[in-house]
Amino acid sequence: MASLPTRPPPPPPISISVSPAFPGTPKREVSPISTRRSEDDVDEWDAYDDPQDALLNEAATPSRTDSPPRFPNFSSANISTPETRMVVALDYGTTFSGIAYLSVASRQKDQNLDALADDIRVLQGWPTHESEKVPSEISYSPSPKGCRQWGYDIDDNSRVLKWTKLELEETRSRSSELRTLAETLWGMRLLDLSEDAVIRNDIPRHLAKEPEDIVKDYLDNIAEQTLEEICTQVGRRVADNIPIDMVITHPAKWSDKALNSTYRAVRAAFKADLFPKIRNFSFVSEPEACAHYTLREALREDRVNFRKNDCFIVVDAGGGTVDLASYKVVSLDLDQKQFKLEQIGYPIGDNCGATCIDRAFEQFIEQKLGPEDWERLIETDAQDQATGGHSIIKPKLRMLHGRFEGIKHQFDGKDQKLGFPIQLPRGIGTTDDEERGIMNGAIKITVDDLKTMFKHSVDKTLVLISQAATHIQVIQKLKIRKIFLSGGFGRSPYLYERVKAWGMTSSIQVDRGDDCWSAVTRGAIIKSLGVHTSLPPIIRPCPRHYGIKVRTQYAPYNCHRPSEVDVDVEGVKWATDQIRWFINKGDALFPGKPMVSTYDCHWSMRATHFPAQNGTGRAPAQNPGSVSQRFDKRGGGNIMPPPPPPEVFREVVFVASSADEPPTRFAAVNKGRDTVVTLKCNLTKIPDTNRSEFTNKEAGKFYKFWVKVEIHVTEKCEVKITSGGKVLASAEVLLGESDISA
Repeated sequence: MASLPTRPPPPPPISISVSPAFPGTPKREVSPISTRRSEDDVDEWDAYDDPQDALLNEAATPSRTDSPPRFPNFSSANISTPETRMVVALDYGTTFSGIAYLSVASRQKDQNLDALADDIRVLQGWPTHESEKVPSEISYSPSPKGCRQWGYDIDDNSRVLKWTKLELEETRSRSSELRTLAETLWGMRLLDLSEDAVIRNDIPRHLAKEPEDIVKDYLDNIAEQTLEEICTQVGRRVADNIPIDMVITHPAKWSDKALNSTYRAVRAAFKADLFPKIRNFSFVSEPEACAHYTLREALREDRVNFRKNDCFIVVDAGGGTVDLASYKVVSLDLDQKQFKLEQIGYPIGDNCGATCIDRAFEQFIEQKLGPEDWERLIETDAQDQATGGHSIIKPKLRMLHGRFEGIKHQFDGKDQKLGFPIQLPRGIGTTDDEERGIMNGAIKITVDDLKTMFKHSVDKTLVLISQAATHIQVIQKLKIRKIFLSGGFGRSPYLYERVKAWGMTSSIQVDRGDDCWSAVTRGAIIKSLGVHTSLPPIIRPCPRHYGIKVRTQYAPYNCHRPSEVDVDVEGVKWATDQIRWFINKGDALFPGKPMVSTYDCHWSMRATHFPAQNGTGRAPAQNPGSVSQRFDKRGGGNIMPPPPPPEVFREVVFVASSADEPPTRFAAVNKGRDTVVTLKCNLTKIPDTNRSEFTNKEAGKFYKFWVKVEIHVTEKCEVKITSGGKVLASAEVLLGESDISA
C-alpha cells in the first residue's frame, strides 16, 4: 500500500488572492476485489483487504451525465470576462441552499467589474416562501395537499430527508455499513408493500438511493426554480442563447469524494435540457467566496479601518460546517474602495455548524420525555423503520424542530427567569412533571439548557478562530484587525456575543453584515468575475469510464453464465469475466491535479509452475564469477553466461468505455468503440519482499505475488502495474481516443 500523501507547503505570497481550493490531493484508493485467469485453474487474481483502505475514499459511482468526446484545455483563460454571458452561483448547504446570478453584457466590457458586481441578484422566490435561501430538504412521501415536497413546500405528514450534504463526506466503515444494512433489512421486513400502499404512492423510495442521488433530486428542483427566475427576469430567449457559467461553493474541509459527488449531482441537475448554453463549472471554497464579498461590502459601508499588511479572519458559520479563511491586505485604496488580498495559509473548518445544536436539542427532548414518549415523538411505526442510512425527520419531530427554530435564532445567552416554553405535539407529555419541566403539554427550556445545546458548536468555532489567530500572530507575526462573521449560524446573537467577547481579549473587532446569509453566493459571483482575485479554474468531466477485468465472488442472483464461473483451490466459487470500474465518466477532473485510483491485489500460483533451480521455487542467485561452458562442433570451447531463468507472465486487461452505462461483463465490451489494453507482467521481476508462500492441504504449496494497479487521469489516462515500487507494465490512453502508447 502506498502511504497517504502529505499536504504540500502553502503557496508563496502573491499580490492577488489565490484559491487553494484543493490543497494536498489525496489518493483515492478503492477496496479491492479479485479476478482470475480462466485459462489456468490454479493461477488466481485474489482479493486483498488492506486495513488502511478503510481510511481512504471509495471509488466514485457512475454518472449519467454526458461529456464531450475530446478533452478540452484545462486553462481558465477561455472564460473571457467581458463577453456576454451569465454567471450562476450555487451554495448547496447542509440546512439551507441559495442561488445568485449575474448577467454580463458585451457592452459592459469597459465597465469596472467591481461596479458590475452591484448588479448581482439573489433568487428569493421559492415555492410558498420569499427568502434568500431555501431549506435543503426533500421528501418522497405522497402529498394529498399537492405540495412540491421540497424546500419550504413539504406536506406536514411527510418523511423528510435532511442534512444529506453531510452524507456526501462520510467514509463509512465496514461495521457502519453492516449496521445500515441490518437496519434496512429489518425495516423492509416490516414495510407495507400492499396494493393499498402502492395506490397511495407511499413507497419509501429513499431506500434505493445513494446520498448523491438524493442531492441530485433536490438540485433538480433548484435548477428548475433557477430557470424560472432567469426567464422571468431576462426572458427565455436570452437564457437559451447566452453562455452560462456555473460556480459551486464547498466547505473548506471537503474531500475529493465529496467534491466529486457534488460536481456530478450539480452537473446532472443543471443539464443542457434546461440550460442549452451551460458550459463551464468551477468550485470556490465557501470562506473564500465569503471573504471577497464581506470585505468589499465593509469597505463600501466604511465599516473597516484597514491599513496595508493588516489581516482579517472570515468565519463562515453555516448549518453543517464552520469554515475559516485568513487574509492579508496587500494594497488598499480607500477613496476608490479598491483592494488586493493575499490568503494566509489554507482555509480550515469543522463539522460544528447549527445542526449540532439541533442534535443536542433532540438529545435534550429524549432525556426529558423518557423512552415511551420519545418513541411516540419519533414515530417508530413499521412503515418508517427503514431509513437506508439517511437522516430522516418525521412529522411530529419536524413540528417540534420548527417551534425550536425561533428560540434558537433569538437566543443571546442572557438570563431569562421564565425560560423558553415549547409546546409538545398532541398526545406527548400529557402528564405534568415539574421536575422534568413538563407542564400543560409544554416543556420548559432554560438558559442553561440552551447554553448546553450551543456549547459544542460555539466552543469548536472559538477553537478554530484561535487556531487561525495563532497562525497569523505567532507564525506570520502580523496584526489581526477584524473578524467577519457570516453564514446562517453567523446570525446567531449568542455566537456573535461569544466571538465578540473572545475578540476583546486581543483587541480584535468583530463585524457581522446585514446580508451575511447570502454572502457566499454573492462572493462566488465576484470570484467568478475575477474582481480583485484570480479566476476559479474550470472543472472538466472525465470523458470515459476506466477499469480492469476482474473476478468477483459468485452470487446466484446475478445469473452468471456457467462458462463465467470458477472454483478456486479452497472451494470458493468466483464469477470471472467481470469488470470493475474505478474512475467513471462524468467524474470531476481538476486542473493540475490527477485523479488517482489504486487497487492492491495478488496472483497465486502453484510452486511447481514457477521456475525453480534450487528447490526453493526461485531461480538461484548467480555468482558473478561463475560461467558455463558450451562446446562447438570443432571441439573448441566458448565461455558463455548461463541462460536467463524462464519468464512467467500474467495479464491485466485494462478497459476504457465511453458508454453512459458501462458494461459489467467483459464480453459485453464494444471492442470497436471502447479501448482494451492487455498489460503483461513478468512475475520473476516481482521483488522477494512482495512474494509470499502458503500451503493448501489438498493442492500443495503456492506462491502469492503482490502487485498494485494504478490508474492516473489528467490530460491523458495512464495505467501502471507496480510491485515494491518497480513498474512491471504500463500503458497510456488519450482521453476520448483509442490510440494507445505502451
